[in-house]
Amino acid sequence: MAASRRRSSAAAPGGRLLLLLAAVGAASATWTDCASGPSTFKVSSVTLEPSPVKPGDTAQFSIKAESGKDVGEGSVQMIVHYADLPIWTQVDNLCDKADCPIQKGPVEVKYTQPFPIITPPGSYSVTLNGRSGDDQLFCVTVDFQVVPPEAGEHARSWASALSGATQQAVLASHRKSLRK
Repeated sequence: MAASRRRSSAAAPGGRLLLLLAAVGAASATWTDCASGPSTFKVSSVTLEPSPVKPGDTAQFSIKAESGKDVGEGSVQMIVHYADLPIWTQVDNLCDKADCPIQKGPVEVKYTQPFPIITPPGSYSVTLNGRSGDDQLFCVTVDFQVVPPEAGEHARSWASALSGATQQAVLASHRKSLRK
């Protein structure tokens, strides 16, 4: 079965506007159906909010699908890849991510993943694979970017992470290094 790919896209004439739209398009998430055979859910859309993701954000993946049958229980395996290497894997109860029991018809699976403040910027992919017993419910891979926070956001996050005394010690050390 050939994988299908869906992408947000926009096109417009004009130099700067086209460049702006290209930059926005490059930051949007794309998804691929990675099911290895027949699936119980026919996935119609996958969204990622926020997009692009910044370090410290909690990303929410939302999978909308049509279930071909009732499903009482299952699991969702998440694998996060950075630079094509798996860096995080976890398995969760499907019923923590969707309203169970799932009836035949429309279904939404929501998955959240916090990205620590130390998350390096770059290209990531997340594979979400839903199973119920021997049945594959769905499999999607979402490709997206993590972008660096603005300098001000970064400084505020560090300032809030340091206590008053620690912050003063860091500033004193920094001032001392500037005098050398």
